[in-house]
Order: sequence, then structure tokens, then C-alpha cells
Amino acid sequence: MAAREPGASPPDGAGPTSPPNGKVALDQPFDADALYALRAAVAAHAADLGAGEEQVEELVVVANELASNAVRHGGGSGRLRLWRAGDLIHCEVSDTGPGMADSKLGFEPVPLTAYGGRGMWVVRQMSQHVDVRTGPDGATVNAAFLVRP
Repeated sequence: MAAREPGASPPDGAGPTSPPNGKVALDQPFDADALYALRAAVAAHAADLGAGEEQVEELVVVANELASNAVRHGGGSGRLRLWRAGDLIHCEVSDTGPGMADSKLGFEPVPLTAYGGRGMWVVRQMSQHVDVRTGPDGATVNAAFLVRP
């Protein structure tokens, strides 16, 4: 697989990879009270999927950013799924909120003087590629990581 710039979207039509045989390592609903448990579960399952120590930390940061965004902007709760497909670990967070006004968020850094708004930029910087699907029934963000043992 050819390397992409961090945060680059997959080629047109590529979309996120579905879990092999629909099998996921982690499928967990969450709300604001469950973020700590969600981070712990992501760390444990990411290691089981072959991520090295540093990459586990990156996956936890990305999962936390996406889940926090779902809680804050996506209706107060969501669902996180984590799986491995080939050499990629996928972290997918979905919510049932109003959708994202701008699915291209995070391609440019936010000024240091701005209050918030850095989450998607962090996600795009740490991920191999990011796919955002949004509509009036919610948003789904799939961040993929090339496995680094």
C-alpha cells in the first residue's frame, strides 16, 4: 500500500474499508460518562490488533477526539468501532446528531488564539487517512492507521 500524507482522504470512491466479515474488535456505544472506559477499551484492543505502544497512544488520542466531538456536537452520544483490515487499523465513530456543517474540517490548522476547533486537525495529522460521511441523521468519521508494531 502506498503511503499517503497524514490526514489525506482516500482516493475518490475508495471510502472506508468495511470490517472483514463484519467482524470488529471493539463495538462500543458511549456518552460523556463513558469516555474514560472507551479510551481504556481502545488502548487494549488496539494493542491486540498489532499496534505498537506509540501507535496505541495515537489511536487513543484520535478515538477520544472523535468521541468527544460526537458528545459535544453530535447529540451527546455515539458508537465507536475498531477493527483491522490488512495493514490498517480503523477507528470509526458515528453519532445521530445534526451532521457536520463542513466535512472538510481539519485540513488547515486553527489559529492558536481560537477557542477550540482543533480536534479534526489533530485527527487528520495522526491518521493515515480520514473519511467523513455526514448528513441530517448524523456523522461517521473513519480514521485509518497503517500498523506500526
